[in-house]
Amino acid sequence: MPSHALYDVLYSFKDIHKVVLEFAEELDEEQLNWRPRGYSTSIGFHLWHLARESDFLKAIILERTPQLNGDFGEAKEIWVEENLARRWGFPTELNATVGTGLSDLVASTLPIPPKDELVDYLKRSYGSLESFVTLLDERYPTFDGLEEEFKRKLQAIRLNLLVFLSHDCRHLGMMECLKGLQTGFGSATEKR
Repeated sequence: MPSHALYDVLYSFKDIHKVVLEFAEELDEEQLNWRPRGYSTSIGFHLWHLARESDFLKAIILERTPQLNGDFGEAKEIWVEENLARRWGFPTELNATVGTGLSDLVASTLPIPPKDELVDYLKRSYGSLESFVTLLDERYPTFDGLEEEFKRKLQAIRLNLLVFLSHDCRHLGMMECLKGLQTGFGSATEKR
């Protein structure tokens, strides 16, 4: 059923999420964890960061927008619910972080989980965010009839969703570059 929302970020989210997940599935553990000399992050870091950001985004929107409580679910993160920081050995002081603003030194020391666990977390984070956007678009396809404060909140949410869409695209580019440095093949290069 097509959305009548004022934008169509859902289609674009699903598209970029599919590309990122297919990219991740093609990697082996070595490619996931490799970093060029002097560079602080691996493809695995970028995948973790995308999963964390998507997981956090939905939770923070729900936390800051009580009008969405109820059918939209609780402001819970998979990261917190499953205690992934402890499970994967992340420093406890970083439990609330999503990877933004970390120093290069700290980013280079984060323990990237095995590929299957990381990709599973990414899939579930993406799926949860896509379900949220689907419901948001169904419930609020326009701003007609909404009180001004709630209307402004919805406008801010939609803007943030668009920002996160470009965020995912930028990280995909970084990951493609890192893979290209390893294999000699970029996303636009034909494998020979």
